[in-house]
Amino acid sequence: MKKICFIEAEGVLLPFKDYVPDHKRSEKFFDELSNFCTKNNILLYVLSGFHENIAHKRFDESFLGKKFSKKNFVCVDEAYILKKGEEDQTLHRQKLSEDPEFNDSYSKQVFISKILGENKFTPKDALLLSDDIWVDGYYTNRFSKVDFAIFEENISDRGVACERLFGLAYFNLDFDSVKVLLENFPLVNMTSLDKYVFEVMKKALIGDNFSDVVKKGLLKKRSE
Repeated sequence: MKKICFIEAEGVLLPFKDYVPDHKRSEKFFDELSNFCTKNNILLYVLSGFHENIAHKRFDESFLGKKFSKKNFVCVDEAYILKKGEEDQTLHRQKLSEDPEFNDSYSKQVFISKILGENKFTPKDALLLSDDIWVDGYYTNRFSKVDFAIFEENISDRGVACERLFGLAYFNLDFDSVKVLLENFPLVNMTSLDKYVFEVMKKALIGDNFSDVVKKGLLKKRSE
């Protein structure tokens, strides 16, 4: 049984970009998750990448404000920004000035690691429920190293809808899909995720015409 569960606010429980949840389903799902965690002594945290000015407003306006303790709602605040390096602080504040709804997707890795340390938990004690295969898959596997499951009703790559990857754990707004993950997290296979990340990075570094570049290089080599 897991000892702590983190769930993403934006993109799972609450609207984010093109995702608009069924509010009744989301609320029912969260009620069941919260009740199960309370019954089984599992700590539950809701994570937001928004700055507190936006995050708290959305929290208060949603069903979370009526039934969930804000002390277990974690979002970007000044303390988080001030712990960044000088250049990163400047960049973060610049992005906030340009867009008050700038979402710092990496912040959850910092929050998760901090909360695990405060409670003397190991990464294997935790489960992250979120929607993004890059931010919540690749980053989580590389940094906080907790077990994660992707929300199959809103699979995305940095906010853009994408296809399901083989081998990962998934969940939906049927609580039974999360109950089994909390009780006995399954064996997962990161091969598809690793391949996906490699292909994205390859295109970013070399471009979409990678195969053409390789072919031209081989032909040039043969002609020499």
